[in-house]
Amino acid sequence: MEQNNFISFADVKASLWQPEVLALLKPSVYNPTPERLKSRAEKYSADKNIFVYACKNSEKYIGIVVFVTENGTAEILDIAVKPEYRKHGIGRKLIDFIFNRFPVDTIIAETDDEAVEFYKKCRFTITPTKEVSDIRRYFCKLSAVSKHYDMLIEENNDPVRDPEPLREYMDKWDGRQFIDSLQLTKEKSVLEIGVGTGRLAVHTAPNCREFFGIDISQKTVKRAKENLKKQTNVTLVCGDFMSYEFGRKFDVIYSSLTFMHIKDKQAAINKVKTLLNISGRFVLSIDKSQSDTIEYGTRKIKIHPDRKEDIAEYINQSGMSLIKVFETEFAEIFAAAKQN
Repeated sequence: MEQNNFISFADVKASLWQPEVLALLKPSVYNPTPERLKSRAEKYSADKNIFVYACKNSEKYIGIVVFVTENGTAEILDIAVKPEYRKHGIGRKLIDFIFNRFPVDTIIAETDDEAVEFYKKCRFTITPTKEVSDIRRYFCKLSAVSKHYDMLIEENNDPVRDPEPLREYMDKWDGRQFIDSLQLTKEKSVLEIGVGTGRLAVHTAPNCREFFGIDISQKTVKRAKENLKKQTNVTLVCGDFMSYEFGRKFDVIYSSLTFMHIKDKQAAINKVKTLLNISGRFVLSIDKSQSDTIEYGTRKIKIHPDRKEDIAEYINQSGMSLIKVFETEFAEIFAAAKQN
């Protein structure tokens, strides 16, 4: 049994038939008759790939989560908290438990109108899917990365508003040389992958015709909108670059310290090429560090390190032309162009 801020977690799969545990499933089962609850328990007990954990305070069980894991992703099948213990962060603790206890970097779930607000409050990205029997369904996704960057905002970490010495420190990954390599003009459209709070955008958006920024963290995008509110040519969205449908092309695409969060870098760079206009420019900054985790306080976030040799090969394989490679104190920077 594991402890977390006076809440303990226990594997209750073998105890599903106990009335106290079985009752936890009621809120997540449609029309929870005894027969339906029994059927659900039989299904979960028989499948060796399913995990069932409950949390309890010092007195009794108060919440339950049922999920499967595969290739670094956990899919929630059921999650429920006793009504009298809701709005106390118990559901969020169950989700945090999955991240902390299992080797996953993403949690997904499918839900309906009744439960979608819970997932929104837990920082999940929500995507409507097709209706089933006139019931709206939603695909919910939370990555450890987006959760981390949301928490940074909650902790009041914003490079745009940092004191000058801290801003100068962040510039060691990109800075003026990086911005100059974008070759911006007032006629160009720009996409930033991983816009963050707008640390680079405050310099690039005023110098282009149209600026589009995407980031996976909802709270980070909200802060970026505040930081860039005086710019009338800015569009900011919360989404995953790899799955987002842009429906248009750009003259310049750039990214700094974001590709470490993308596993399939070849696919990402291929997508960059498809989003560029002919003669469009792509500039990428990658950390020289080859660590496979980011450590921030007690948080450890799994990343996918970028290797200089690999990035150069991915750019060449995409069909773009690698124009220039240079470095700053902490980063390697690649400038490429789409010739055709």
